[in-house]
Amino acid sequence: MGSMGARPAGQGHTGIRRIRRSRIAVVTVAAALAAGLQAAPATPVASASVETASVATSARATPVLRRPSHDGSSVTFRGRARPRTAVRLQVRGGGRWTEVAVRRSSPSGRFSMTLPAPRRPRVFRAVAAGRASQSRRVDLAPAAPSAPVDACGPRVQRADGSSYSCTFHDEFDGTTLDRTRWIAQDTALTGVFTGQGGCYVDNDRAIRVDDGTLHLTATIRDRMFLCRSPYAPFPTRSEVATVATTHRFAQTYGRFSARMRFSAATGGHAAFWLSPQDHAYGKWPLSGEVDVAEWFGNDATRVYPSVHYLGEDKSQSTGRECPVPGATTGFHTYTVEWTPTEMRFLYDDRFCWSHSWTPRNVRAPAPFDQPFTVVLAQIWGSGWAARRTTSPTTTTLDVDWVRAWE
Repeated sequence: MGSMGARPAGQGHTGIRRIRRSRIAVVTVAAALAAGLQAAPATPVASASVETASVATSARATPVLRRPSHDGSSVTFRGRARPRTAVRLQVRGGGRWTEVAVRRSSPSGRFSMTLPAPRRPRVFRAVAAGRASQSRRVDLAPAAPSAPVDACGPRVQRADGSSYSCTFHDEFDGTTLDRTRWIAQDTALTGVFTGQGGCYVDNDRAIRVDDGTLHLTATIRDRMFLCRSPYAPFPTRSEVATVATTHRFAQTYGRFSARMRFSAATGGHAAFWLSPQDHAYGKWPLSGEVDVAEWFGNDATRVYPSVHYLGEDKSQSTGRECPVPGATTGFHTYTVEWTPTEMRFLYDDRFCWSHSWTPRNVRAPAPFDQPFTVVLAQIWGSGWAARRTTSPTTTTLDVDWVRAWE
């Protein structure tokens, strides 16, 4: 025990020298600090650090969307956001932003989404944690030299390998309806109205074009108004909208297509259909009608194709197995391929339903051997599809484009 408590020779003096050096160092540092405080004003070091951290946090909160990469058939969006945050990709159209994809960012904050290439230039942005990134424009990628292109875009192939040729198209890129392609149904001029007392009007509330989209809107007005007509004007609260290519474009056989978004409003009724130009075999249904896509707001997850004519079997002349779950939340493409013997309907380029007709008043291919025009309509429904007390007072059909080929 005595050896453990013994102090080696010289340790006491060395300890005293260390203590003295420490005291001198403390005094020197204190003097330097005092001199610095007297020579310069105080600097808010802590405050600056907080501000810098706040800016950095804010920067991290705003998602960053890099320039998209386009390979012709698809577009890939990459960027950064807060780690493990839901990032929503949105596209601009119809005066609003619409969500098209959602991905959660990685633990490092990176995200990536790939979508089919748009058929016309569009603007996108990423939204995360309530903040929006800088918007990015996606232009059309140059078509491959081997891919034939016409006014409707890449040439569409028939089943036999030959290609359709574009005969009509409208991308709705202007600010008003192109009256060289379309006419507006107007009860004041034609006397035509819907069975529910809907008055066809030609005004900016019913027919509007902006952001590359045609908007057809049916409205229930707050008060009754007089619907003008060449025959018998009548009071109503219902305005409806329809445009057609009557006296502008008509075609017998071929491919007809439109990219559209329906409204989720109950009581709404919208359609993309083909109507006989001359009614060569008599009034409806003798001259026929082709409903490429008919939608009812009270059954919003289904879109119906139909072929109407005298003698049709109603249980067989409507395609009832063509659900489109996103019909009211996004744009979808609705198509009919019309030949002398068959109507084939495709939704988003997937086969949906087909029909061959056996009319009672004429011999096939009549009545579907005459030129038909294109019609787009947004009205109010009737019967089981009629408005309810809780229905909104407006319902809108949005149309991105319409095309036809032969």
